[in-house]
Amino acid sequence: MKEIKIIKKEDSNYPEKLLKIDNSPKQLYVLGNETLLNKQSIAIIGSRECTPYGYENAKYFAKELAKENICIVSGMAVGIDSAAHIGAYNEIGKTIAVLGGGFYNIFPKENEDLFYNILEKDGCIVSEYEPSIIANSKFFPERNRIVSGLSDGVLVVEARHRSGTSITANFAKKQGKKLYCIPNKLGETTGVGTGRLIQEGAKLVLCPQDILVEYGFDNQNEIILEKSVEVDEQYKTVYNVLSKMPININEIVKKSKRNIIEVNTVLTMLELEGLVKQVGVGEFVKA
Repeated sequence: MKEIKIIKKEDSNYPEKLLKIDNSPKQLYVLGNETLLNKQSIAIIGSRECTPYGYENAKYFAKELAKENICIVSGMAVGIDSAAHIGAYNEIGKTIAVLGGGFYNIFPKENEDLFYNILEKDGCIVSEYEPSIIANSKFFPERNRIVSGLSDGVLVVEARHRSGTSITANFAKKQGKKLYCIPNKLGETTGVGTGRLIQEGAKLVLCPQDILVEYGFDNQNEIILEKSVEVDEQYKTVYNVLSKMPININEIVKKSKRNIIEVNTVLTMLELEGLVKQVGVGEFVKA
């Protein structure tokens, strides 16, 4: 297991979004890529006993959003949570799993491989509980406030009536987060919760682009803009990896297949030309 880091509320690297919620955790135990905690992110949540329709949609939405460098947050439960993590962890946005117990007692046991896969894929796992604490159902609502709190918006894929998913959705409303739902069949028990949320004002989404446009990301507009930008041929392999969403320099190296020294040099030149902007520690966007 990787080194466990402790981030306290008074530390400068404590997630900014968590500072804005009620009852924010006094400290977080963190495994893996802690830079994801301050990244633009969407939570994807839903029923543990999900349908194949829900599972595949959760995986698809997670994958497409993470391709655009949006981090996917979920609770590492079976069902929709697992699908969301699996869909995202191979993409540049990566994924964050928030646990309802300590790292030494992985729950549920059947997701032990998923736990280690998230870490191997440069994702992040967090908990407010000491590593030796055993997961408890009483902890899950507390865990859910962090899932929502770390996110800029919450996508509900499937939800039963009065479920844990509904609790997370309520946290999202109280925290002022954007709430999205995908449609489900009338009469499906896993669609009752999403139907109610749509009635109460959650945005119905039919494809990942419906969420992306909410964050000012429009693929068509971006392509049109890029046609008018002249980029030196030697810089294109790096420039073409970038978008309007922040991307870490390590991902740029991986995607451009150039070494760190070359990438740093190219980014510096592109910044001088006003084509690229640094927006965080090692994070870059097209200007």
